[in-house]
This record gives sequence, structure tokens and C-alpha cells, in this order.
Amino acid sequence: MPGVFVNYRTGDGEWAAALVKRELGARFGADQVFYASQSIRLGEDFSREILSGLRRCEVLLAIIGPRWSGAVDREGVRRLDKADDWVRREITEAFQCGLRVIPVLMDGIDPLSEADLPDALKRLARCQYLRIHHRSDDLDLPRLVDELVELVPELVTAKAAPVARPERPAEGELRSTVTEFRQALAEPVGQTVSDRVRAAAASALDLLAETRYPTSGHLDENDLPAELEKRLTGYEHDMAPLLRLVAIGVRSGDRRHDDLWATLVERFVRPAPHHRGAQQVWVNASAYPALLLVYVIGVAAVEAGREDLLHRLLCQSSVIEADGRSTPVLRLLALRNVVDPRHAAALPAWGGTPPHQALSVQLRQVLSRVFFNVVDGSAFEWAFADYEFLRSLLELHDGAFSSLGEFAVRLDRVDDVIYERNLARLNADSALLRAGAFGGDPDRVAAAWRELRQATRARYS
Repeated sequence: MPGVFVNYRTGDGEWAAALVKRELGARFGADQVFYASQSIRLGEDFSREILSGLRRCEVLLAIIGPRWSGAVDREGVRRLDKADDWVRREITEAFQCGLRVIPVLMDGIDPLSEADLPDALKRLARCQYLRIHHRSDDLDLPRLVDELVELVPELVTAKAAPVARPERPAEGELRSTVTEFRQALAEPVGQTVSDRVRAAAASALDLLAETRYPTSGHLDENDLPAELEKRLTGYEHDMAPLLRLVAIGVRSGDRRHDDLWATLVERFVRPAPHHRGAQQVWVNASAYPALLLVYVIGVAAVEAGREDLLHRLLCQSSVIEADGRSTPVLRLLALRNVVDPRHAAALPAWGGTPPHQALSVQLRQVLSRVFFNVVDGSAFEWAFADYEFLRSLLELHDGAFSSLGEFAVRLDRVDDVIYERNLARLNADSALLRAGAFGGDPDRVAAAWRELRQATRARYS
């Protein structure tokens, strides 16, 4: 029977290995996951059982933490350099047996380098890897499951289909939520897609309640950065399942669901709460889930060539404020209106990033995980930069300038590259201008571009 072998170093990756084992066991069945401390019974030959279990598997996950490479034995010899090191033995055996080997990097560990590995393990540095962050394991673990389902379909076990889930295939095939959603997108009738997205949205909105994220309460300036970061991370976790579905749905380019995405934005982009005791920093931060959602739709729309949807998202969506005024989403979700740059630069995990780039950098890092296996890495990076560039041009055309993303640093260094990349999106015949952006006038695009260059040079030069 195919299975997954969890390889980790004692004293380095136990927490991640345990999470992986638990998640995979719940999805594929405990007998499909080999985890030495629980898969070997008392009194059994440790060496024989490990190698036997390994040879029955299809995949080895190498959990790699900060001490994985540099760990030494009592004599000070690096363990990876010793032929009898079990981490090394398991990985080399996996290669010899033809298993798919996937490095799983913990938190901010750098990708492996062949130069740092013994000859027997150099191949590991060439294997495509995944990441698990302790702050986003609820997003990373389902992604790992989805990857394994798609890469190794044999891992899927047949189980009785729950009565409450008639959309599950008749044979009871276990699939990840994402795999099921991809299947729904391919169906000729799109109602299942809408139902899944709306259900995920309802779950997210339940989690975003004032009771969990109060907008009142004052904090000392010294405590604010850590608490604000904690809140933003909570929002990221709560939105993760929905964001993943939206990224896949919009990227598919299926126009049947455009009203769904527009309605979704309306549900999350709500007037700022105003009540006695509300603190501005928490009121602003409460727009972060909507900002995440709009960014996901925007980046996916750019990558799918759906500039008309981008225009609808940014230029036609608005919110009615408490005083009756209508505020465009583009203005309401300007970056500085969600997280003040002074606060962003002070957040513990965002430290070292210039204030006006901090939120943009964080968004790119968070969304890179959302778009994993939806858009490849380099394409995502460009789509993200292009979205921020187009958003800033539209914002400048709409009114006074208020936002610059991370792309602006690149723009300052090679000022024409990103503009040239987007020329096809900015001419009179483009979907963006035909939809009504810039009044359909390329001259207005040129004027916004001049303002953007001036703003960039003023801020970064």
C-alpha cells in the first residue's frame, strides 16, 4: 500500500513532523503514514522496521529545521557526514528505492545548497520543496495534503461517502478541498463553485466577529506592534481557506463567476466600525481581511488576463459610509489606510523593511502561499507587481496619491520595465480601458504614469 514516510531529526523538527503526521493521518489514514516513534512497536527491530516501512512508501517528506544540517554528535562530528546517521540513511535509501523526496522547510530556513551537503545528499538540494511556518500551519498543511493528492493519487483511500456530502464522488474517493473545488470548476454548471465559495466566506465572516477582534481597547505604544502583528496574523489564518479557493477560481478565467467575486468583495468590504471606545489602529486593521481578498482577486485577474474584472473590482466597487458617502474600494483599501506605515515598520516579524514597503512585502509573502500550485513562483511575483502597479495608476487617476507597493523600488531602479510589461493592458483597445478605466483615454494613463514616477522618485531616491 502506498504511503508517506516522515523523516525528521530529533531535536530539530519534532513539532512540524508531528503536525504533518497528524494531518496526513487524518486525511489518508494512519496506516498510510510512517512516523518512527509511533509506527514501530515495542520490541521490534528498529533498523529493519524503518527500512521496511520506507520501502512500502511512495513519498518521503524530509522535515528540515534550523538544526537539521549543523547538528553534531558527542565528538563534534556533523551527523549528516556520518554514514550511520538515520536522517541521512532514510533519505539516501528513499532515493535508491525511487521514492519522491520532498524537503519541507520550517519557517525561514533557506533552501538547501549542494555545497553544504555530503555527496550522498546533494540530490536533495535539487528537489522542489515546500514550507511550513508555525504562524501559518493551518494554511501550509492543507496545501501539503493537496499537493500529495495531486502528485501521488495512489495515496487516496476509498472510504464511505458521508451522507451530507453528495457532491463527493460515488466511490467515496478522498480528495482535498482544493482538489474538489478544481473539479467543481470543470463542471458545466457552476452552482457547486458558488456554494463552496459562499460557505467558505460565511465561515470566515463568523471568525472575523467583533467578539474575537474587538476594535476597542487601548494599548501602550511598546505593546502595540506585537499585538497588531498577532491580530493581522489571525486575520491571515481565518481567511486562508477562502483565499485559496478564490485564487483558483479567478485564475481559471471562468467568466461565469464574475458576479460571485464582486458579491464576495461587497460582503467583506464593510464600513469601518464606529462605536464608543473604538481605537483607530484596530478599526483600520479590521479592513485587512478585505484587503487580502481584493489582492487575491486582483493578482489572479492580472495573471488570467481579466483586466475587465480588475476594473470592476477596483473602480466600480464602493462602500456606503455611516454618513451616507460612497467610498471606492480603491480608496478605502489604500495600504496606509489599513496599516499605518509607522506601525508596519515596527512589527516584530516585519522589522528591517522600509515603512512604505512593509505591508506590501507582507502581502506578497502571505499570498505566495495562497497561490502555491495555482501560479508558478516567478509568474506570481510578476502578477503581484503588475497588480500593485496598475492599482497605483488607477489610484492616481482617481484622486490624490496615497499608496505605493514594493514594486516601486524596482520601478525606481529600472523605471521603464514594469511600464513596458503593462503597455498591452494600458492602450485604448485593452480590456481595462474598454471597461472604463482612465475614462478610456490613453493620455490619462500617461498622466498617471508621470505622477507615479514623480512619487516614486520623491519617496525612494
